[in-house]
Amino acid sequence: MPDSKRTKSGSTAKNLEGRYTNYFEVGHNAFEFIFDFGQYHPQDAAARMHSRIITGPVYAKLLAELLHDAVQRFESEHGPIQQVDDELDPIEIVKQSIADYDHRFNSLRK
Repeated sequence: MPDSKRTKSGSTAKNLEGRYTNYFEVGHNAFEFIFDFGQYHPQDAAARMHSRIITGPVYAKLLAELLHDAVQRFESEHGPIQQVDDELDPIEIVKQSIADYDHRFNSLRK
């Protein structure tokens, strides 16, 4: 966390489990925010949820700010991110994302 007196955990990236997500749900009550993550596949009737994160309002706001800053940095380095709407074909979005990832990965290898 930027400008924080907290120390980083002893975990390293190799100890963390990574899960791909392209579907999100966010809820809240008076005391906490609930973030649900899953994968949507066009051939399925519903998204397959796989992870839930629950945190307090202060940390939810911090997460929103960190994510906003990260998106701004990404766009300044790689250009604008395409907006997702119901008109777009989910398969085309995935194809574009993969092509974009491949392009960025290959440019780093040069």
